[in-house]
Amino acid sequence: MGGKVITVLSTKGGVGKSTLARFIAITANEIGKKVCIIDTCQNSSIATGFLRDRDSFSKNAYDWLIGEAKPSEVINQYEDTSIYYIPSDERIDDFEEWVDRKIPKPRQLEVLKTKIEPLKKIFDYIVIDTHPSENSDIVNYSIAASEFCVIPLEIDLDAKLAASRCVEIIRDYQNAGYQIDYGIVWNKVEITKGKAKAQLDKIKEELISKGIPPEKFIGDIRYSTTVSTSKNDGIMLNSVNNKYTQNVMNDIRNVSQKIFAQIGEVFSYG
Repeated sequence: MGGKVITVLSTKGGVGKSTLARFIAITANEIGKKVCIIDTCQNSSIATGFLRDRDSFSKNAYDWLIGEAKPSEVINQYEDTSIYYIPSDERIDDFEEWVDRKIPKPRQLEVLKTKIEPLKKIFDYIVIDTHPSENSDIVNYSIAASEFCVIPLEIDLDAKLAASRCVEIIRDYQNAGYQIDYGIVWNKVEITKGKAKAQLDKIKEELISKGIPPEKFIGDIRYSTTVSTSKNDGIMLNSVNNKYTQNVMNDIRNVSQKIFAQIGEVFSYG
């Protein structure tokens, strides 16, 4: 059947896309799945989140995408796990221009999907971390390559608008015949506090009023300063033994379980 592709998507920066992509990989590893994260953002937060300098790689996503590197030359393993990743750097922004010059127009939207196809024979899941822009062609290539898009949402008006816009974009693809589903994840929320809960409910009601079904809100990941202060921007949360980090990790596991279920994986933790 082949691996499934998950894109983490938002037109707003700072909502936790890269952190969420890494957490999805961590939970996939916990259930024995082999996962590869593809970084398509020039900040290369995936690599830095795994404690690697983005400039330490001789070849990366850009070289692979333009055909100047084999997958084996750009895929890196995170420690002794089943988590792998393809790093990026600022050159990734030049990929759109390369596509315009080298790829015929009818094939451009499928360019990333074509590159990923061989990886689906190796990995159970492929997670794409995207640039926070709706005007980036690479974002569109990522959506077109995906079975499922995860949209992180904070309690923030700009984040609400970004989530709404992401859903509009995905619907355009669905209407064009692409088999893509999506889910919205409340990220970094103080769900136990009355005022924050009221704001969350208000934003959710507004998005539902715009036609987003309630079942598309697939979970909440609570806020914890431990995420930002832990080694690796939270990558080590699953090995930090206190109730706060365990609560966050359980939120992440619950969200990931729902994501995996949407793309055909049925399992339960514990």
